[in-house]
Amino acid sequence: MQSASPQQLRSDPMEIRLLANGMVGNGFSYKGFQAGLARQPHMIGCDAGTSDYGPGPLGVGRSIKSAASVRRDAEIMLQGARRLRIPLIFGSCGVAGAAPHLEETRQIVEDIARKEGLRFRLAVIHCDQDKAGLKAALRANKVRSLGPVPPLTEEAIDRSKYIVGMAGAQPFIDALDQGADVILAGRATDPAIFASVALRAGIPAGVAWAAARSIDKGNLATTDVAGGSPVLATLDPTGFVIEPMKEDTACTVKSVSALFMYENPDPWSIVQPSGSISTQFANFEQLDDRRVRVSGALFTPAAAHTVKLEGATQVGFRAAALLGIRDPRIIGGLDDFLRRLEEVVLKIAKSLSIARSDFQLKFRCYGRDAVMGGTEPKRNDPIHEIGLVIDVIARTQEQATTLVNRAISSGSKLEPAIGIPAGGNFASPFSPSTLSLGESFEWSVWHLLEVENERDAFRVEIAEI
Repeated sequence: MQSASPQQLRSDPMEIRLLANGMVGNGFSYKGFQAGLARQPHMIGCDAGTSDYGPGPLGVGRSIKSAASVRRDAEIMLQGARRLRIPLIFGSCGVAGAAPHLEETRQIVEDIARKEGLRFRLAVIHCDQDKAGLKAALRANKVRSLGPVPPLTEEAIDRSKYIVGMAGAQPFIDALDQGADVILAGRATDPAIFASVALRAGIPAGVAWAAARSIDKGNLATTDVAGGSPVLATLDPTGFVIEPMKEDTACTVKSVSALFMYENPDPWSIVQPSGSISTQFANFEQLDDRRVRVSGALFTPAAAHTVKLEGATQVGFRAAALLGIRDPRIIGGLDDFLRRLEEVVLKIAKSLSIARSDFQLKFRCYGRDAVMGGTEPKRNDPIHEIGLVIDVIARTQEQATTLVNRAISSGSKLEPAIGIPAGGNFASPFSPSTLSLGESFEWSVWHLLEVENERDAFRVEIAEI
């Protein structure tokens, strides 16, 4: 049983309703979701990934979300979508959206379908990038840095375990045009999940993209983020209304407008592969105590379509320790104490034949400047307690774990200052104190690829489930 066509989607030909949840696996209000279904939405969408967790999920090739949590969310949404015969769309599956992450989510969805006896047409949007093709684009000057990162090199491409491109709306539209009932996409921009349905139904681009942006984080558009409320956007040719589906929460001008600045350096412009969403002249109106109407947003097509590239490479293996320091003598001379501890660790590494080039050692002082580093304006304020993280990345896990172990042992007995007796300098909340954290990754690709058409970077696979 396939989803409705664009014409069948509308009870009112001038209205499209989009139902959104937050990230797959983060949970949402079941009652709120059922209330959303009662409003007869034309699609259900949910983001399933992010780069907020750093390069680790992409590098290791697996999701950091538990399968049980993903299954719970996916099962509820899949059942609702099939009951209403509307599309269900997940973007950035498995957090990072590469082939193994996409396969994890696909297996969960297909298992739910078997268990529940559901039949549908599945579209899988593959977003992994061919390394040979990227090298050719690099030589043709079609790749540029995104922000303050070095230019991409062929060596960085080769070192990357996975490289994905972020899909915009076009691959989703192509999947819908092929009759997809359920779409599982690799890495994708969050608004594209929702804008695709609205654009395909004929909603003006400015309205479609702005509405998509306002709901792509689900409950973040509400005043009760912890409540996990799904949100519904009702679009017409001149604007849209956004409202929460869970009781006892609201959408306000503040909560909705804030989303246009979330994770975005420009408060007025949000870049997508095919153009930019502009809210500079948008009007946000509080209709009542729960609903906000937005009008006047624009979408400016790009002169050239671009696809954001993300790639991760392994830099070693990590071990760490979290230690508490409360001795005022150590805190008063913390920089000197850490300098002397580093010297001790370097001598230990040398004694173990671990080359200096084979490991990185960092001390992070939470309570002083661990978050902002040298830009911390309150670095010299009075401190009574420090959370010290000893962080080592080495060529092997054994090396990393050994160096952290030895740093703890040596540091716990190191004099607070030269000539002052010491002992028991650290308090640890864990036993053992050293945490062996496995492979460590860094971003090796964080660039833009210029393409003739968005379709060039992605592949849509269709399967009957």
